[in-house]
Amino acid sequence: MSKLEELLKHYTAEVHYPEVSGFEILELLDIRSEIAEKEKELSPEERRGLEVADGTFLKNAARFLAAISEIADLTEMRERAGIPPSHWWWHLEKLLQVDKVTL
Repeated sequence: MSKLEELLKHYTAEVHYPEVSGFEILELLDIRSEIAEKEKELSPEERRGLEVADGTFLKNAARFLAAISEIADLTEMRERAGIPPSHWWWHLEKLLQVDKVTL
């Protein structure tokens, strides 16, 4: 199994567990960023699996943000790491604001 396949397998499994610690959620964000760097290498089936996992991630965004907030400031973490705006999964607080506006 390639590193990309391992990352994808880990991400698609872990998005279903929003009750984990903030440290584990930060790791999940890092994994999603690693996947993004090699997303063009995914097969159509893997892309579909990633889309489903991203949907689950979005459903759990509030719980993920709450867990991270217990241990760190997400905005500060994002800025220190130089996360690009295209990595939407690192912008949980903004995703939740958009969700409130669209409801």
